[in-house]
Amino acid sequence: MPSVALGKLAGELMTGRFVPSFSLDSADEQCGDYTRAELEEMDAAFVAAVEAAFQAGLESRAAASATVRFKSLSGREAKIESAIEAAWDLLSSKRGDMTALEVLSFVRARVPGVALERVRFGFELRFRERGVGS
Repeated sequence: MPSVALGKLAGELMTGRFVPSFSLDSADEQCGDYTRAELEEMDAAFVAAVEAAFQAGLESRAAASATVRFKSLSGREAKIESAIEAAWDLLSSKRGDMTALEVLSFVRARVPGVALERVRFGFELRFRERGVGS
């Protein structure tokens, strides 16, 4: 079971607040409240938990990769985000009058081979953030 510290660190990572301003090259260096050993232990526990979720079918690799946000997207991920946003705009302009297959086809016409789970997750995020009719 993940520790409270792991949850705190995961929250910091997801919100972009965890940015070490120095290298952790020596074993006795600290990064905020954590030593290098503690960070490595939390990282190993987090990776194990995520891998177990993938293996159990509780998480999709495509959806999980969509949750990671960097300051700027590039390459294929930027194209996928752009296509999903365009599909969201089209769905909104049609007041929801599109099937899921039409949305997926629209995105795949712009980015061939994009995973269904990735598109679904992109829409789930938008519904959560913007609501219906946005």
